[in-house]
Amino acid sequence: MCAEVDRFFDTGKNSCLWAILILERSSDELFGAQIQGAFSQWIAAISSVLSAAGLDETQAKQRCEDAVIAIQGALILSYGLKDVAPFQRVLKQLPAQLCRDL
Repeated sequence: MCAEVDRFFDTGKNSCLWAILILERSSDELFGAQIQGAFSQWIAAISSVLSAAGLDETQAKQRCEDAVIAIQGALILSYGLKDVAPFQRVLKQLPAQLCRDL
């Protein structure tokens, strides 16, 4: 997943369209349900893998939410700093954080 996220966001050079749309209140009516669905599906997909690996469902969901928070925050910071290092660091650390204690 991390490799695909890295590719999708061009190693942290691309900003996230969801983040841009979320910050624009006028897009709530147009795209709110789609954005919510996309985030929910992403979290559910990762969570199901962690649950299948033996992690409690609540803990799995919270780890996935934390992972998405880290990815999105790193994208914003990398874009603002014009430096992909924060995004790359998050992606490097993420597998160990998600799979901790499994």
